[in-house]
Amino acid sequence: MTTIGSSFSDKDLSRVREQTPGVSGRIHLDNCGSALMAQPVIDEISAVFQREIAVGGYVAQEQQADKLSSSYNLLAELFDGHADDFAFVGSAVDGWTKAFYSVPFEPGDNIVTAYNEYCSNYVAYLQVAKLRGVEIRVARQADAGGIDLNHLNELVDSRTRLISISHMPSSSGEINQVQDVGLIAREKGVLYQLDACQSAGHIPVSIADIGCDIMTGTSRKFLRGPRGIGFLYVNEKARSLMEPVVLTNQSAEWSAQDAYSLRQDTKVFEAWERSVTNQLGFAVAIQYLLDLGVEKATNQIANNATYLRKQLPNVKGVRVECPPNAVSAIITLNKDGLTPSDIKSRLEKQAIGVQVASVVHTRLDLEARGIESAVRVSPHYYTSQSDMDGFLNALEAL
Repeated sequence: MTTIGSSFSDKDLSRVREQTPGVSGRIHLDNCGSALMAQPVIDEISAVFQREIAVGGYVAQEQQADKLSSSYNLLAELFDGHADDFAFVGSAVDGWTKAFYSVPFEPGDNIVTAYNEYCSNYVAYLQVAKLRGVEIRVARQADAGGIDLNHLNELVDSRTRLISISHMPSSSGEINQVQDVGLIAREKGVLYQLDACQSAGHIPVSIADIGCDIMTGTSRKFLRGPRGIGFLYVNEKARSLMEPVVLTNQSAEWSAQDAYSLRQDTKVFEAWERSVTNQLGFAVAIQYLLDLGVEKATNQIANNATYLRKQLPNVKGVRVECPPNAVSAIITLNKDGLTPSDIKSRLEKQAIGVQVASVVHTRLDLEARGIESAVRVSPHYYTSQSDMDGFLNALEAL
């Protein structure tokens, strides 16, 4: 029997599974959709909620001011940035759109993106193109897979207002060459926005190495935090070029009857009314990963992905839909005679959770490859070999 290589000892895996109530009686393989929270995160969310019940939201927030303040430091530590450059937002999309629509696009400008861009981002490009006369330029896929960097470089010119790509597309398993794109952005003096929704907690992510000016992500995926909160990174250079599209009493001070003054940090994009419970739960999730070790955890995810990628072609009737260069823990597949929705629903009846990736999510990529939809499988570091073998056996038996 093939076994997986591991960055975790048996003791490590047992401990994280013991601290993950959701693995009991269920095989969870939709971690790039929404991962399972660890018990310390659950405990923190419960404790904060109970505190709000006891004393009200305002007092509860005041009592936890130090923890809330330190949560920005945790983001900075995890992503190799500065605390003043981070904000907590309602979701990754919330942060992404707040930043994107604050870029001062003018008629004749262009946005450079990539062939495997996510739907939520691309519809925003289409709207800006429609309303402001901005051109969308799409870097093609290289012959060997990944972004054709020479093509992307050629697309960037004096009217490029923004380079905006996703670190990992949600339906192919590729990892875009974000550091190389960062070099191009710096050389050309262009703002660089990165959607790290699928990469945060999945692989090591260093803003210092990548060189992006704007980055967004969510709590609920590989970082294992609660749903309903994400983060936004905007550096000082980008903030100096942007006017926040929405202002609140968190963003600006009403300094005179006819004047206001903006905050000078990235909290200028943050809403004052937000979930303190989720923010503190997210902070515990980040601390949990830091304590576990980012490299150790992400290596385990990679090992689990490698195991599934090696085993899936051996399952009768299964066709892996990822490009040859795809190595991440986002794996798409189809099986002869069954629709992805059929597979998902039949596996769910056996307490095996997977997801369906549709052409509407990454249309440029999937249309080019003739894929309407596919089953999406995404293991985490807490996924055991027994889980994966159980899934493979169930898939074969369908």
